[in-house]
Amino acid sequence: MKKIYLVDVSSMFFRAYYAIRPLSSPAGVPVNAIYGFLSMITKLFKDEKPDYMVFTYDRKEPSFRKEMYSEYKANRTEMPEDLAVQIPYIKKLADYLGIPALEVAPYEADDIIGTLVKLGLKHHHEVVIVSGDKDFGQLIQKHVVLFDTMKDVKYDEAGVLEKWGVRPDQFIDYLAIMGDSSDNVPGVDGIGPKGAQKLLQQFKSVEDIYENLDKVESKSIREKLERSRESAFISKKLVTIFKEVPVSENFEDYHLRPLQSENLRALLQELNFKSFEKALLGEGVSQRNLHENIHGENGEKTVAKTTEKPVATEVVAALPEDLKISSLSPELLTEIESYLHLKEVSLPAKEIAQQLQEQDVIWGFSDERGHFIARGKELWAVSEGLEELGALADKKKIQWKGFDLKKFFHQIKAHTPNAVWDSSLAAYVVRAGDSSDFGEIYKKFVGANLPEFATPAQLYKAHVELQHTLQDRLGLFNGEKILHELELPLEPVLLRMEQKGIRIDVELLQNQSAELADELATLEKEVHHLAGESFNVASPKQLGVILFEKLKLPAGKKTKTGYSTGEEVLLKLEHPIGKKVLEWRELAKLKSTYVDALPEMINPNDGRVHTSFNQALTTTGRLSSTQPNLQNIPIRTERGQRVRQAFIADKGKKLLSMDYSQIELRILAHISDDPGLQKAFLEDLDIHAATAAEIFNVDLKHVTSDQRRSAKAVNFGIAYGQGAFGLAENLGIPNKEAQDIIGRYFERFAGVREYIESTIKEAHKNGYVETLFGRRRYIEELSSKNHMLKKFGERAAINAPIQGTASDLVKKAMIDIGEHVKVDMLLQVHDELIFEGTEAELKGHIPELVRIMESVMKLKVPLKVNYAVGDNWDEAH
Repeated sequence: MKKIYLVDVSSMFFRAYYAIRPLSSPAGVPVNAIYGFLSMITKLFKDEKPDYMVFTYDRKEPSFRKEMYSEYKANRTEMPEDLAVQIPYIKKLADYLGIPALEVAPYEADDIIGTLVKLGLKHHHEVVIVSGDKDFGQLIQKHVVLFDTMKDVKYDEAGVLEKWGVRPDQFIDYLAIMGDSSDNVPGVDGIGPKGAQKLLQQFKSVEDIYENLDKVESKSIREKLERSRESAFISKKLVTIFKEVPVSENFEDYHLRPLQSENLRALLQELNFKSFEKALLGEGVSQRNLHENIHGENGEKTVAKTTEKPVATEVVAALPEDLKISSLSPELLTEIESYLHLKEVSLPAKEIAQQLQEQDVIWGFSDERGHFIARGKELWAVSEGLEELGALADKKKIQWKGFDLKKFFHQIKAHTPNAVWDSSLAAYVVRAGDSSDFGEIYKKFVGANLPEFATPAQLYKAHVELQHTLQDRLGLFNGEKILHELELPLEPVLLRMEQKGIRIDVELLQNQSAELADELATLEKEVHHLAGESFNVASPKQLGVILFEKLKLPAGKKTKTGYSTGEEVLLKLEHPIGKKVLEWRELAKLKSTYVDALPEMINPNDGRVHTSFNQALTTTGRLSSTQPNLQNIPIRTERGQRVRQAFIADKGKKLLSMDYSQIELRILAHISDDPGLQKAFLEDLDIHAATAAEIFNVDLKHVTSDQRRSAKAVNFGIAYGQGAFGLAENLGIPNKEAQDIIGRYFERFAGVREYIESTIKEAHKNGYVETLFGRRRYIEELSSKNHMLKKFGERAAINAPIQGTASDLVKKAMIDIGEHVKVDMLLQVHDELIFEGTEAELKGHIPELVRIMESVMKLKVPLKVNYAVGDNWDEAH
């Protein structure tokens, strides 16, 4: 889903005016509000990277509300003169920044925002309202949030409830009761926020309150309501945001436009915003040694002083010793710098494609303002027909370079692209972790800051420079092999999986949602009964008050926002309310995150959900997924398992699940070279029962279910560096008993103990561990002076080669399947792959799929794959 940012200019402008001390340009024009506002907007661009944005303004003329109530905004004072003169500059900035702007008489900016919220939702976009004005609480709903940039807080539905004590659908009534002195909205005289909250906990709305006035317990409140009946209803009309302002219905009118770089530079120079000019537009030369302070006008410092050494030195110093290399050669840098002088030519996709040769090596990249293609010293901006570009490039077998190419391939609708270089994936191989932000990765490895509003030529130059830098880093270990044999070939496989998607049974989820709603209502009543009063169970603040002030339960740590009510705290409470709240939270999360959310993620064009696989995010090498996150469906519970029933095959087709059996334990058996573990897998024994037989010194056929359960906990715990305390917590047994079990385990499986000891020793020595494929994971915690952090690092060192190898192995299997088997692969969840086809097709492919998956890597123990076919994921699992 794309996002549109709706900026309430008045709110941000006023706050900037009062937040920044008086400042003037060389010509004597006040500029403090401009400076503060521009600071907020550039941070918004940097952090949020919006594709769509609209500035909304109030008009000088009175709004239509003045006709409804003549006293509306009658108390407003005139805008300070030194603020008024700055407004034209804000409008110029919007124009030069390519930000669409709207003001429509006789409506207010709030009404324009309300209308655009409605339009954004109609087009299935996420909407972010940028303002500090609480009135927008009434617009918050699914896919709409309020972003207070001053406080750096985003309020969703739960956030509104937590902050103001009422639901968004009651917010108009809340405002109507309270009134607003700044806008001269009368409200109910004598009733403030707390009183309004209390009334709206008992009644649904203003109308409901007045229909049931006799049920209001307090006589004084009843009298206040009666006296203000007329003003309450007129207030509700005044505070209601109008959503039918006549604006363009064409959503592309709100897309960011090309930056007017030279006009913007001239304006910034006029205002003497030198630091903004440099940070936003760059200087047209190498940025490798940026270390100057950011200064405001007249040389006044506006941020803390930095150190005197170059940023490049600071960034490289953060990298491991064996990844520090010398700078690029002067000749190469000169060549790269020459790219800055390129001027992009704007052409339709068809005309660009005509200039491309068979198997050309092409850069593809984009920013919020456009999509660009580059070859050598040629740079094109795609003016139209972007979605045709993929098919044309596929036909010519273009060799693509870029950053996060999968995203670019989706934009151009490529289906069989050939990725030969992706800096996001290269950076991930060099240093596993979130490698999704081009600017951050460029800064980390090149040691420079990209201009916030970089030109296409500046972006192209940065892409080329980053490639050369990362190639040098990869050459210092096995990085090139991992990039070219695992990550790059996987990219088009994941692309096709995302494009294909999977069908969802909406009716089944609706039924589950209704069942969950009933269960949640029942649990809520039970929690209220245990608490002795009604309260918002979703509110950690209110729950904390109930638990630790009313019920006087032993309180844990207290944070700035109240008592801690996390899972760990609730589990330790010696009161049944803790368990009930946890049950409520589990069901509420399942309902909101999956049962209610999945139907909204369905693409209306094909009726399927298309998750996004994140290839360069986790520190372990594993894939993750978003929208929806399929890795975290809580399948350990019966309710969670039922969610899988909603993932279904197309009519006339089935789903096939192929799942590696005990893959991490098999890898542990291989790398530890432990004869006991290897024997169990070579003889195809039940690994947990076989482990239990060794630990408890009993015959395999006499192993009890409790013994097997203990052995299973040890087997899985060992792979994650679990100690006696963790095992005791897991099994609910004394520490001494857990210690004895682990001791017997290591006696019987000495090879595992030797693996753990040698791995920790090597990790401390090198600062990293490696998978069997040679992928490295650096573990900073090992050098920590904090004992707990160091122990965490040691546990990570034990697990990383095992989990990382499993991840690499699954990736290799996906690549081989993509190359050799003509079958639709839909999903990857940990060690499981999901396919779709007719029953005959799937059963015909099973032998080849099993062969590929079980022979993808030669281990000292056999790899084993389990499979099943069904109408839905749960049946096939």
